[in-house]
Amino acid sequence: MLTDIKIKNFAIIDDLHISFLPGFTILSGETGAGKSIIIGALNLILGGRGFAEQIRTGENEAIVEALFDISQNKTFKELLETKNLSMEDNTLLVKRILSREGKNKILINGSLATLSMLTEIMEPLLNISGQHEHQELLRPQNHSDVLDSFGGLLGLREQYHETFRLREQIKQELEHLKAEKTREAERKELFSFEHLEIEDAHLTPGEEEKLRKEKTILQNAEELMKASYDVYESLYGSDEAVISHLNRNVRKLREIAIIDPQITPFPQTLDSVIIQLEDIAVSLRDYSKKIHFDPQVFEEIANRLETIHRLKRKYGETIEEILLYQKKIEAEMEKIFYRDDRLQVLEKDYERVSKEALTKAQELSRKRKEVALTLSKKLEEELATIGMKNTRFFVEITQSESLDESGMDQMEFLISPNPGEELRPLARIASGGELSRLLLAFKNIFAQEEKVSTLIFDEVDSGIGGATAEVVGKKLYTISRYYQTICITHLPQIACFGDNQYSIFKQIEEERTKTRVKKLKAEDRVEEIARMLGGSEITTRTRTLAREMITGAKNAVIQQQKN
Repeated sequence: MLTDIKIKNFAIIDDLHISFLPGFTILSGETGAGKSIIIGALNLILGGRGFAEQIRTGENEAIVEALFDISQNKTFKELLETKNLSMEDNTLLVKRILSREGKNKILINGSLATLSMLTEIMEPLLNISGQHEHQELLRPQNHSDVLDSFGGLLGLREQYHETFRLREQIKQELEHLKAEKTREAERKELFSFEHLEIEDAHLTPGEEEKLRKEKTILQNAEELMKASYDVYESLYGSDEAVISHLNRNVRKLREIAIIDPQITPFPQTLDSVIIQLEDIAVSLRDYSKKIHFDPQVFEEIANRLETIHRLKRKYGETIEEILLYQKKIEAEMEKIFYRDDRLQVLEKDYERVSKEALTKAQELSRKRKEVALTLSKKLEEELATIGMKNTRFFVEITQSESLDESGMDQMEFLISPNPGEELRPLARIASGGELSRLLLAFKNIFAQEEKVSTLIFDEVDSGIGGATAEVVGKKLYTISRYYQTICITHLPQIACFGDNQYSIFKQIEEERTKTRVKKLKAEDRVEEIARMLGGSEITTRTRTLAREMITGAKNAVIQQQKN
């Protein structure tokens, strides 16, 4: 149960505190007094988004606090424990702080919390029904949410939705891979050709440099042969060759070394030189005999170099780059082959998950049809208690050939408010008053199902008046026997049923507009209901009528309790 709300620096509210009691509480006041601002503050407590524009002009932050008595709510206490939130004196204190600097805070019993955590925690405690819900009720796309929530099918729908999302993910990947496969058909063929072309060349690093040297040698074979043989002849080829001269000189040095031993090392050194020169001469002779121009070899080398140059023009500036490109092709081809394998796996997965999604959608559809009958029956019973006794309500469920996020069903609420009329969509037939009562009936049913502690009705009186408003007021009072009920209303026929009533009004203080609240005592309440009856001019007649309405409401309630 909501026991207190404190609002500070929120819109035109500078500092406001309301203490609520069990039963049926009325909030009344002239248009623009600030009633909707209080609802806006309560929406923050529910987990609504906060904006800097909501902060009162001239202030840096706005604060909204709500205190709940949870002493009778064992399930909620267990929920708090799962969230590791402390609890004192069986109360829950929720605090929202809005800052112009963007440093907004959420505190639950003094502990920092997230928006999602707040939304989850507040769901069983507080429910606000406003004008936007009238509009949502008219939209067929919202009807599946209403039915599934009433029937406790949200868990089953989420299970289906997870399977459906998985199917859509697989489908998206399949379409992506198929599109890639189509685009890469030509690339795959090109990769295969390029890979084969490089592979057939059997390239090796350093090969090009080696071939160029061989080609140069072949091109100059005759010159190399002649020069090497000439040097051989000069060194060793005749008696006048260099080596012959050196041998004669060695003999002379040995002869004089006998006379002077200091000469002894010189012929020995020359012997070493002669041996080296002989080796060089022999090598040059062999080289000159071996080297010759071979046209066939020259052509093979030229062709090989041309092959390398052709591949370089296409795949890289060096053999190393060509080989790197070959590895890149292999990696791309591996991806393509993997993609083909992945496609086969995904096609099987898609078929399996599609069957699973269809099975879950069919189960959800079957249960929805059962729930639809129960909802229609309960709603007709509720409507009968608020002046719509002969109303027929029906949930039309048509199955689609394809699945969507909510299943295979298209749903729409149909209504026939008067006997003999056909069932038609809400948006086409329901008047404002009928829609208000229909929403009230929905809220009462859902409160019973969801065990919400506090119900707040904003503009439940839209489109109604007179006897219908009295019926709605009586119904709200009945609901308040089971759930704390707070109603913002302009209608005296509803206000007279309240256990407690607060007047919301504006006043100017220090040239600033401020919203104020006053808990009405018995005579104050007569004055307020008289104002609601007759406007700004309150007469003896309107006061008398106000007293009669309050007394009549009490008598109606007593009579209802007897029945």
